[in-house]
Amino acid sequence: MKNIYNLEDWKLNKDILNAQRFVEVKINLKYPESEQFIGFKPKERIKRINLDHQIKLNELLALNLFDKYEINGTKKRPLGVKAKIKYNSLSIINKLSYVSSIWIESVDHAVNIKKEEIATEKYFCVKMTVAIDIEGISCKKQDIEKRFVLIKAMSSDEAYEKLEKTKETYTTRYLNSDGRFVRWKIESFDDCYETDIISPKDLDEEAGVEVYSKLKSRKRKSTDVWDGAF
Repeated sequence: MKNIYNLEDWKLNKDILNAQRFVEVKINLKYPESEQFIGFKPKERIKRINLDHQIKLNELLALNLFDKYEINGTKKRPLGVKAKIKYNSLSIINKLSYVSSIWIESVDHAVNIKKEEIATEKYFCVKMTVAIDIEGISCKKQDIEKRFVLIKAMSSDEAYEKLEKTKETYTTRYLNSDGRFVRWKIESFDDCYETDIISPKDLDEEAGVEVYSKLKSRKRKSTDVWDGAF
């Protein structure tokens, strides 16, 4: 039952037969493969995707596995249903090619034993601005550095707090080749990005690991319009 989720969170009363047990579930319909819509224009694709979902919903309802249900999504594009089904029907629905997943919301004659999730540290990438000061030098433009630091913390707030404590120790002076003191000073913490890194071993991934991402808009470099072909 690889597509059934949260079932392990319920301890069943063994005095009750599964044939007599009901389960409240959320059934998600599978999204169609995008390749089949290559030859159509966007509006036609939307119509066909909507129709695909409607057909899948009707096939599911035709099995008569539940009497009452609530549609997830819209009537035009049903993404799935919420329903109360017999426990033994789980395996039937799980085998349907057009069902992507089944989420268990409650089980009759069972106790929820889901363990409280233990908070763990995560890896955050903090973007900061570092200003460079040179003794006795005043000019209109100042050199700065955009620095990205990977830090382990419980939350983005804690990541900021940890780095805030290092601001003073980070600011050190050294002499440059002109005999002037130079300092690099953290001016601001600009952003914090929660990564998917779980352990340092993830950094050995052949494809690399994303440590920071931010969406922006820009002026289009070319007037060419992509036709959707790869």
